[in-house]
Amino acid sequence: MPIGEALRKQGLDEHTIADTYAQVVDNLKGKKRAGSNEKLLVEILKECTRQIEATPPAGEGAIQVKLVHNVERPKRAATPEKTAPKTTK
Repeated sequence: MPIGEALRKQGLDEHTIADTYAQVVDNLKGKKRAGSNEKLLVEILKECTRQIEATPPAGEGAIQVKLVHNVERPKRAATPEKTAPKTTK
């Protein structure tokens, strides 16, 4: 199972990451100096974002399609068979 899919299964999907990013940004706006916890959280969120973007959600991946093309060939007039040229010895 790809890591992106496992993260989604655990509830860490695009919406959760976006909400957490927004919360961290709001917290950092009011502070003059960012603490190490907020910086670490931002780094973790960036890595989670990379992992999730690398793996499309289940059901949204590539779909294999088999195309079958049955078109009748045009009928051709019968042609006389060619005979092999005679060789002389």
